[in-house]
Amino acid sequence: MKIKVIIPNASVEFRDSQIEERRKAALPGNEVEVVCLAHGPVSIESSYDEALAAPYIIQEVEKAEKEGYDAVSLDCAMDTAVRAARESVSIPVTSAGEASYLLAMALSSRFSVVTVLKSTADTIKENIRKYGFSSRVASVRFARIPVLELKDEKKAFKAIFDEAKAAIDMDGAEAIALGCTGMSSLTGRLNRELGVPVIDPAVASLKLAEVYVSMGLTTSIRAYEVPSEKKIL
Repeated sequence: MKIKVIIPNASVEFRDSQIEERRKAALPGNEVEVVCLAHGPVSIESSYDEALAAPYIIQEVEKAEKEGYDAVSLDCAMDTAVRAARESVSIPVTSAGEASYLLAMALSSRFSVVTVLKSTADTIKENIRKYGFSSRVASVRFARIPVLELKDEKKAFKAIFDEAKAAIDMDGAEAIALGCTGMSSLTGRLNRELGVPVIDPAVASLKLAEVYVSMGLTTSIRAYEVPSEKKIL
């Protein structure tokens, strides 16, 4: 199968730092292309960033369907423009935040999310309420480290670990969903040292896309109706 992973920011450096992790996560024989946006903010950390990126995300999603991809994975834990993306194409579109929550709920009764900044945490909280998952979430914490500073893995690990440990010890979390796809390279160590399941949202989204394709499932048109055609002035 062919899956396009769309990182909804315009940072080529960030994209290049994630390609190996995404391809390594795919099942053998599956083709995975990892792209970022040609235009837009270099990171997605707020509702403002989401609004700026949304038109370019839709363009990439529609391009993926025309190019013959079987599914799209939106590689952002803020689930940026995911509903619009699903309305715009007939192939399955998964998203990192939502996919990680589904896995966390299957592995625990209550989980916490650890993300980057307060603005990101606020959007994630809104998404969780919208999905109807609030009763299963112990907390949404943030490590106070911007997305593009996650490349400093020593600093990033300590900040994320501290918040995740507090979520477990103080909030009652039984699993941790990482709230940024830029945290992928830290997942294994966090899993080992925290002693609870730690879910990489990027991998969760990619694997869910593989499941949908292998099962022949597509997005429900009753949930995501095709928009009527209209002029864009």
